[in-house]
Amino acid sequence: MISKRNDWEKELRHFPLNPKGVPDKLKQRVEEQIAMGATYKRKSKGSAWVAAAVLLFLATVLFVQREPILSFLKQEPKLEPFDGKTERSLKVQWFDGPSFMSYYGDAFIIQHPNMDVETVNSPPYDPQKDRAVQFEEMIEKDKPDLVYVTLDIYRKLAAEGKLLALDSFVAKEKYDLSGFRDGIVETIREAGGGTLYGLTPTFSSNALYYNKTLFDKYGVSYPTDKTSWADVFRLAQRFPSEGEGDNRIYGLVPDLSSPYGAAEAAARTSGLGLTDAGGAKMTVNTSAWRSIWEFVADGVKKGWLYEAKPRTGSISGIDFYKRNPFLTGNAAMMVSNQSLAEDLLEGKRRYNLADFTWDIVTEPVDPARPNVSSSLRFDGIYAIPAQSLNERDAWELLKLIHSEPIAKKMSNRMGMSSRKPAANETAAYRSDAFGALKPDPDNVAGMGSIITGALYQGMSGLVNSEIKAAAAGAKTLDAAIESIQQGGQQLLDQAKAANKP
Repeated sequence: MISKRNDWEKELRHFPLNPKGVPDKLKQRVEEQIAMGATYKRKSKGSAWVAAAVLLFLATVLFVQREPILSFLKQEPKLEPFDGKTERSLKVQWFDGPSFMSYYGDAFIIQHPNMDVETVNSPPYDPQKDRAVQFEEMIEKDKPDLVYVTLDIYRKLAAEGKLLALDSFVAKEKYDLSGFRDGIVETIREAGGGTLYGLTPTFSSNALYYNKTLFDKYGVSYPTDKTSWADVFRLAQRFPSEGEGDNRIYGLVPDLSSPYGAAEAAARTSGLGLTDAGGAKMTVNTSAWRSIWEFVADGVKKGWLYEAKPRTGSISGIDFYKRNPFLTGNAAMMVSNQSLAEDLLEGKRRYNLADFTWDIVTEPVDPARPNVSSSLRFDGIYAIPAQSLNERDAWELLKLIHSEPIAKKMSNRMGMSSRKPAANETAAYRSDAFGALKPDPDNVAGMGSIITGALYQGMSGLVNSEIKAAAAGAKTLDAAIESIQQGGQQLLDQAKAANKP
């Protein structure tokens, strides 16, 4: 029995080692003990020590070599070639089935005649239920092969192991992710905890437009990428506000063309909300908010901040474009999405408006987070549920949705394309400014789930009224802020009471 043991120990001495992973001293000590056990007869106690040393040695080798061993034991599933002959079906969840077929499904069937696509609608919104839970229940019940979810739901489903990782598909097919705009794939991967579980064909965001002709005329330096709201306000203050009609100049056209819109946009960039995250308590009487109120009140008082006049009835033709002073060349700056660029181009082509030089830089940012956008939103992320039995087919459809020709076509309907413009494509404007920043992962909830049309109208009306009163000298700014705080709280309490089941 001893001789057999000695023979086994001799073989162990020639076990292939990893010289980089096993420390030389440990290797030497273990081999010395094995040699001693093979040369001398020991008492049972000594034999037990040798056995323990051998087990320690084996455990060390296994620990050092765990990655290649695990890799060998757990081979990744083979990405089989797509079956273009067998008739079968895919199930896709989207917020509107017929629209999905029009946008993507029909094109997929034309490309793959053996495939059929079935759609299921998104679960109906229930304010009393967590939205991610609703999607989990829908996935369990309807068993879709492809889902379309918002970034927050995507993040939760990925964390809970409900989605299929796409990295192996990407690697094995050498799928080129570099064709997507900088930051898009990175953001989706970060939301998945470092793993890519989905892709998005479109997104929406704002940028800062500026009238270069006006800036040159009044000797004002151009705004730059990643400027702060405080600097934008200071630039706007440098433009004259006197004049009437076609001669009237505004430094800035704010969100919603109102004091409320200007204040809310600047605050959102800094991570501030009118209320706390739960929408239960007003939070506008802080020092951070006060600096914003000061700028907005100054803009109303001195006239450099544009406020739209109330309109009634429908607007069409040239009047549709003339309602915006930036389109007519009467405003120095405006924060808006890509639709403004299209309006500038169309207004000039059809009515000879916007006959000036303009450019785009990134939207204003928080200096503490210069790479974060407060407006960038993914319209939705396509992902494959982990329980799908048709993951190979779902991957094929996901690729078609994000292909260059389909993404370009859909960008005219759904938002900015997540893909970079083709190398031979001449851009009419600087579209990269819209995708240069990353979404804000800590986006303030604002008024939360209790937001209604009535609450929004009440809140914006309150802010506009109080800021105008302060600008006109009818009350101090501090008094106006306190009125917004108290009046807003009453509106919140009323909305909460009305929203109770």
